[in-house]
Amino acid sequence: MDCHWVRKEERLPLSKGKLLSKQFVIKGEAIVGGFAVGYAVYYEDVLTRELALWKLGEHQAEGELKRLRKAMRKTQADLSRLKSKVTSQIDAQHAEIFGVHQLILQDVDLFKEIEEELRNRLLNAEQIVQNVFQRREKRLKKVKNDTLSEKSADVADVGRRLLKVLIGVKESNLSDLPPDSVIFAHRLLPSDTASLNTEHVKAIVTVEGSQNSHSAILARALDIPFVSKINVPLSTIRSKMQVIVDGEVGQIIANPGPKALAVYPGRIQKRALKKLAVVQRLQNKTLESAGKRIRISANVSSLNEVKMAKLFGADGIGLFRTEPLYMEKPNLPSEDDLYEQLNRILEQAPGQEITLRLLDIGGDKTLPFIDIAEIKDAALGLNGIRLLLKYPSLLKMQLRVFLKLSAKHNVRILVPMVSLPKDMMEVNRYLFEEKKRLRKEKIPFNESLPVGAMIETPAALFAIDEILKSSDFLSLGTNDLVQYVMAAGREKPDVADYYEAGNRLILNVLKPVIDKAGEQGKECNICGELGANLKFTDDLLRLGLRNFSVQPALIPNIKNKIYRLLTDPKGIRPLNSV
Repeated sequence: MDCHWVRKEERLPLSKGKLLSKQFVIKGEAIVGGFAVGYAVYYEDVLTRELALWKLGEHQAEGELKRLRKAMRKTQADLSRLKSKVTSQIDAQHAEIFGVHQLILQDVDLFKEIEEELRNRLLNAEQIVQNVFQRREKRLKKVKNDTLSEKSADVADVGRRLLKVLIGVKESNLSDLPPDSVIFAHRLLPSDTASLNTEHVKAIVTVEGSQNSHSAILARALDIPFVSKINVPLSTIRSKMQVIVDGEVGQIIANPGPKALAVYPGRIQKRALKKLAVVQRLQNKTLESAGKRIRISANVSSLNEVKMAKLFGADGIGLFRTEPLYMEKPNLPSEDDLYEQLNRILEQAPGQEITLRLLDIGGDKTLPFIDIAEIKDAALGLNGIRLLLKYPSLLKMQLRVFLKLSAKHNVRILVPMVSLPKDMMEVNRYLFEEKKRLRKEKIPFNESLPVGAMIETPAALFAIDEILKSSDFLSLGTNDLVQYVMAAGREKPDVADYYEAGNRLILNVLKPVIDKAGEQGKECNICGELGANLKFTDDLLRLGLRNFSVQPALIPNIKNKIYRLLTDPKGIRPLNSV
């Protein structure tokens, strides 16, 4: 979908050529709750747009297919970058859909269908691709199976991405929308929501959508109001028209009058205050169980998220993903650039403990300036600390930057994808070398900078005693751990029930890790999705876990749930009831 702003004099006409200037209400389905006041931005779908058409000579068909293959390769690369971006900035679970999109594009039958139609009809590739993907989308929509029917949006998303490459349209840049934007679209696909600038996008309104669509899941994670299945054509809404979106009841007030404009800002404030009330109610109360404090920190990857974490009362930054600082650049950032970027962000969290994760690249996350050879299953390849040890210059520069930051900020280092004790031993060896260099240069740093291991492989569970010897703390990365324990890929819909079952099964293997860390007086926290799942909060507390790290918007929910559990007369249930 391409962002399309209409100038004031180009307002979209209503029936009978009239423009509606009075307030009117549009009904829809509430997908994500919340309220917003903003201005309409029309977002157009390239898959349904009228495209240029031209006939080919038989001798031109091969050249057109060559152009198509090139476009498909570029689309695959774009999907890979987008998957990496979402994984680092939000989480791997929300990035899984782009792996599915890559599989759709790799379908041999898809290319055969396009090739056969192109040779038979001798039309330009854009026309054939549009026809084939529209046909496949409609076919899936007719299937009387919710799972298969919902996949129609994935097929459409892949088709539009391929079309945009063929046409030469630049990638949609939803990170560059004007302030107070309310996006109106026939549908909003995963690749669209992935690039949303949450500071400027106030709400989303679509004709098509569902509670379980990928866009809805992502909007929910970003706390953006979302209304779908509206009962009027999109042309009813003029670009830049002022609108109010009520995500609680599923309605849009267009051209709001003075009364509505007076009411809804108060509702927005009330909702925000409700969240803040939880923060304020608990800010002077120490959450603790059995004499141990319970801390709720934030997973972040940007300045905006650090500010959100502060707003929602985070006890610290339990996971700072550094990947976006690399992914947003075509070249490797210099040591000074990396230091300045991080320092500017960390200044927004004075005095708080901040866990900086070393660059977690490989598998589902790639960098444009590092050539990582693809393997059949990237999750079993060169990723996390394995990749950094293969490229020690990358590792040493990060360690040096983190050490310099430790002179001004309360930081600690987290090592991703630890499998063997030697992983931690090697990191500590490189850290020792960088400390020597900084002393020689008379650059200050924290001599006791803590270094922790991220436990997200079964191997780490088996070797936990030895890993603890070289670690100051542990962090449970349950997303990958569940995947590896269950042998069920997060991107494999056919085994989704196995992956889901792993969330409960894994509790049994976390208990010894938490206990052993506690016996040595070392902190163990959880930064995976399991820690943000309210269904498991009680279980995790009973396991002895006292440190959680979740997305900033979820902090009030987690704090409130724990407070209720602690103040319940029945208290936290006995451990043997897990």
